[in-house]
Amino acid sequence: MKITFISDTHCQHYNLSLGSGDMLIHCGDFSKKGALLDVASFSRYLAKQDFKYKIVIAGNHDFCFEDQRKEEAEKLLTDSDVIYLNDSGITIKGIKIWGSPVQPAFYDWAFNRKRGAEIQAHWKLIPNDTDILLTHGPAFGILDLCRSGERVGCDDLLATIQRIKPKIHAFGHIHESYGMIKKDGTTFINACNANEYYRIQNLPINFEI
Repeated sequence: MKITFISDTHCQHYNLSLGSGDMLIHCGDFSKKGALLDVASFSRYLAKQDFKYKIVIAGNHDFCFEDQRKEEAEKLLTDSDVIYLNDSGITIKGIKIWGSPVQPAFYDWAFNRKRGAEIQAHWKLIPNDTDILLTHGPAFGILDLCRSGERVGCDDLLATIQRIKPKIHAFGHIHESYGMIKKDGTTFINACNANEYYRIQNLPINFEI
């Protein structure tokens, strides 16, 4: 199965050339600040892409998926045959996929959770037999380096990944750390398409599973 990963497009999705494949996955931050018009544009774009399955999680910019507009925002995606995951999962062709939009708190963004017990409650929901784990933010120490030199990934998420050992952990959020590495049997993919200046620079990442 050919899977294409993208993330952090911030309303610039039309600048991406995706080709075709079996599955397209977006790891959050497809809007600027969660306007429904942004979601509608993104949904129309996804509807035109040549992939059998399209899976999306929200990110910290996608406010409308956490506030009073939540149902309307989700419907915009599902009406375009997009699978939206929010601390939930789906099995496709025997591949078990779980997605969560939360990330450690940083200022007053969407889906922020305090480090420790609050965010750990979300990671505890991840099934032990997950094959592909999607989160908006990275685990600590893995493709999570900011230009300031600070690593901002989640320690508790790292511990969960080390325990359940998914085949893939895909995420975005930290624009400066785009790339892919393999560690302890898990392939980690930071799929950010925008660079630290919010300009589309990085290519979609294709992976065969």
